[in-house]
Amino acid sequence: MPKHRDEAIRLNHRNAENLRKKLLVWYSAHRRDLPWRRTKNPYAVWISEVMLQQTRVQTVIPYYRRFLEKFPAIQDLARADSLELLRLWAGLGYYSRAKNLQLAARQIIRRHEGKFPRSYSDALSLPGIGRYTAGAVLSIAFDLPCAVLDGNVARVLTRLFKLRGDVRARPLQDLLWRYSKKLLPNRNPGDFNQAIMELGAVVCSPRQPQCLLCPWESECQARKERIQELLPEKRKTKGTEKVSWAVAVLVHRGRVLIVKRTEGRLLKDLWEFPGGAFNGARNVKAALSKRIFEKLGLKIQVLEPLTTIRHAITHRRIILVAFGAQLKAGTATKVDGHKAKWVRREDLDKFPFASASQRIVGMLRSSP
Repeated sequence: MPKHRDEAIRLNHRNAENLRKKLLVWYSAHRRDLPWRRTKNPYAVWISEVMLQQTRVQTVIPYYRRFLEKFPAIQDLARADSLELLRLWAGLGYYSRAKNLQLAARQIIRRHEGKFPRSYSDALSLPGIGRYTAGAVLSIAFDLPCAVLDGNVARVLTRLFKLRGDVRARPLQDLLWRYSKKLLPNRNPGDFNQAIMELGAVVCSPRQPQCLLCPWESECQARKERIQELLPEKRKTKGTEKVSWAVAVLVHRGRVLIVKRTEGRLLKDLWEFPGGAFNGARNVKAALSKRIFEKLGLKIQVLEPLTTIRHAITHRRIILVAFGAQLKAGTATKVDGHKAKWVRREDLDKFPFASASQRIVGMLRSSP
């Protein structure tokens, strides 16, 4: 990455103030009406910021409302049943976020009398909170002059100042944080932070940015050279991994067998249907039957496919086939209750499932 000289990042008071004024006027006229923008409650702001990480706004809105209805205060979150917490989060992905929220809530009660800390260092010490989340909550909820840098802000700034390099690499990250801090006003820093994030979300988009609608069009260095769509520069990414997955929908006397995932960073502690990855298996039915016997001690007959689900998690593209299944005659039905359960169809909603498994649950609920 080319080195950036200090003089390249200087913003004098006049041009910085001009950029701030233009952006805030635009934001006042065009801001979206989102539920978390109707409150200064630090708890509600915190929940929204964590949910919005790696997740689209329209997806988050119903989850945000349901979450605050169930856990309206930090104390409610701290004492929540972990199963109920994951069930409410199911479908949002990145489930460690929900676990860290509860860990942080308990720490806030122990160390901060149940109130979200106003100190930047104290906020950073909470589980699951980094520089961006700490800055967002403190600026929006408490009007503290704390800068933010997320993907939207990084895209806006790399284009505005024509910065090249990998936005995830330390040199450019440091430079972007310096820009974000230099632009931040002392008055209404929360509005400014939301405005620049909003600009990246709805105008300065990754592809086909709407430059004619941008309040910073005349100042944007990338726009002047018609290279806005080339910035930020793309980093080399891992190739897509294709995974073949199969599960057994095993029904016995009106109950369905589900298992708890005990491994893996992304989906640990969620429930799913028994099975797994079978890349390269010549006979998936036989492999699935063998695995369930090895894992659960159940002898089953795998029947015909019930549904095929295409799903993506990070760089993995998963094709999941759900097979109908039945126990073989004389097979015992007892399973380890800590890792597997026989559950009535109407009770499946009580368990947290990842999105692919939720689609199978929906199919079971709608079938006679």
